[in-house]
Amino acid sequence: MSKYLPQSISESKEVTLKKNLVILSLLTAFGLLAIAISTLPLITYWDSIILKKVHNLQSLELDQIAIALTQTAGGVGILAITSLLSMGLVWGKQWRSLGYIWLVIIGGGLITFLAKLLFHRARPALWVSPLPQPDFSFPSGHAMLSMSLVMAISILILQRHWRLIWLFTGGFWFMAIAWTRLYLGVHYPSDILGGCLLAIFSAIAGGYLTKVNAKL
Repeated sequence: MSKYLPQSISESKEVTLKKNLVILSLLTAFGLLAIAISTLPLITYWDSIILKKVHNLQSLELDQIAIALTQTAGGVGILAITSLLSMGLVWGKQWRSLGYIWLVIIGGGLITFLAKLLFHRARPALWVSPLPQPDFSFPSGHAMLSMSLVMAISILILQRHWRLIWLFTGGFWFMAIAWTRLYLGVHYPSDILGGCLLAIFSAIAGGYLTKVNAKL
């Protein structure tokens, strides 16, 4: 058995290196995006063009749909969804998975809150939003929370076919949330991208820390 030990150690180091590279890549991408937003007016210019195109579809009916849908990825909505999921995990005595879910949601939410305070990006002001937001714009908390939940659940699902089904379903929900934030005029597209990067980082880093999925 000992003759296989050096190979096992080597493979373990390689896996650890890959994990660290993934986390570093996500943080680097987020940092570069934040710097670009802060220093390149062209980013906000193109952001505004996209927002105006999305807003061209505006109607009272879509306003109501967007407002209702975006609430599902707000603090209360995510808390409700996570609590329901937690009940199932408690029932199945999946304590590690339970801790992982809350680590990703709370940890990711805290990082996003601090990032908003750090970068101080003002909300878009291209039109009067039917759902104005008082805090800063970058990164998007709704995008971060919804993508965090999608990623965290996909990491917990071990069966490949069920994971793919969830990624399709959850991905559709995330895209719908992203659309609502743009349609309501409360975020730029780059805010959504920033929230998405933080969400993927939180989900993967949380998985590494809790070892909730042996494949991570």
